[in-house]
Amino acid sequence: MKKLILFLWMAVAVHAAEKPNIILIMVDDMGRDWVSCYGAKHPTPNIDQLAKQGVRYETAWCTPICTPTRVTLLTGQYPCHHGWVQHYDVPRWGGAGLRPDRFITFARHLRDAGYATAIGGKWQINHLGKQPGILKQHGFDEHCVWPGVETGQPDTTERFWGGLIATNGKRAKVPYGPDTINQFLIDFVKRHKDRPFLVYYPMLLTHGPHTTTPLNKTNPPEGKPALYAGNVTYMDQLVGKLVSAVDDLGLTKRTVIIFTGDNGSASSGVLNGKPYPKGKGREADWGVHVPFIVRAPFLTQGGIVSRDLIDFTDLYPAFLELAGIATPKNLKLDGRSFVPSLRGSEDPFEKRSWIYSQIGNFRMIRDWHHFLDNRGAFHDMNKDPLQQQKISPQDKIAPGRRQRLQMILKRFPANAPAPFPEFKTKHPGLN
Repeated sequence: MKKLILFLWMAVAVHAAEKPNIILIMVDDMGRDWVSCYGAKHPTPNIDQLAKQGVRYETAWCTPICTPTRVTLLTGQYPCHHGWVQHYDVPRWGGAGLRPDRFITFARHLRDAGYATAIGGKWQINHLGKQPGILKQHGFDEHCVWPGVETGQPDTTERFWGGLIATNGKRAKVPYGPDTINQFLIDFVKRHKDRPFLVYYPMLLTHGPHTTTPLNKTNPPEGKPALYAGNVTYMDQLVGKLVSAVDDLGLTKRTVIIFTGDNGSASSGVLNGKPYPKGKGREADWGVHVPFIVRAPFLTQGGIVSRDLIDFTDLYPAFLELAGIATPKNLKLDGRSFVPSLRGSEDPFEKRSWIYSQIGNFRMIRDWHHFLDNRGAFHDMNKDPLQQQKISPQDKIAPGRRQRLQMILKRFPANAPAPFPEFKTKHPGLN
């Protein structure tokens, strides 16, 4: 009997060792125009190093703004399916938020499969003050988060200097919120280095209000653009600290690290030597086109720039595949795993040929070359990335591409019902 128990324990241990650790880092309000490895003017050495060691995807789409992006990546469904089609700040405006009885996040599946799970940063899609156990219900064993601006609770307003941070249910004012969260996640990784773990890191930076950081507090820059640039610099350092902690613990070869953003930049940057427009909330490619970098040493040698298409519904199925979890038959997912892409697959049937995004009733789709929206705009993204020109009538390939994208766009259904009554009141006419 003892031998049988020992054998079973060893089998579980071996199976656990085969599951990679997963870290998802999502910067707030920053697009490619602030990441130097994408051609931005501003230096981001730690993110660039991650790209050198992994795969840098040239074309990845989220949604144009905060909460729809978060719900999309957590549920693996497009906004027209989950119903969260516009920004809605639950702590500020009320409502049930993301309901665990309706949606199963990827964190729940990974936790059920033996992963230790943690979130550090910003949630905003439930009221943590009124729903103190909601993060556990959504699959996170531990948390260190800014609860969001809760109506009637002025102490929740600040997230940076003297920020109010909730750590596993206990709220406290901290010197600088982003530092507290970063250190919490590093400690979590250290405590769980001997078992598979999931870290979801929706960062506080580089969202406003744009203020100083520990790097420039003694010599504050003047003006929002300079403050924003300082936030980008400090965000990059925090990314570097977490990655270094993983490497120092000897976890490099069995840890997937993904770096991306939740929407376009809140402050205009520079891309490939040219000014790039502010993207946050914009109904255009630059509103949803974000950095997407994956370091996975057990799948790729690194130093790769990929043209494969990614959108945020692809994260959920990729996490299931990485963790060796079969997709439940009753689970509706819109995306496709990008693990074959990381492995270097050339099979077109294992990859996407289009990506999709929406905000409100506005919908857009693109492939490697062309962009189409439901208002009739059609652009060649290679020649016209800022969507300022009409397609040349001499382009004989474009009409066929447009017809194909139009057919795909028409397949999407009307928006699902509002996720809760307060959402419908705030955004009438969308659901």
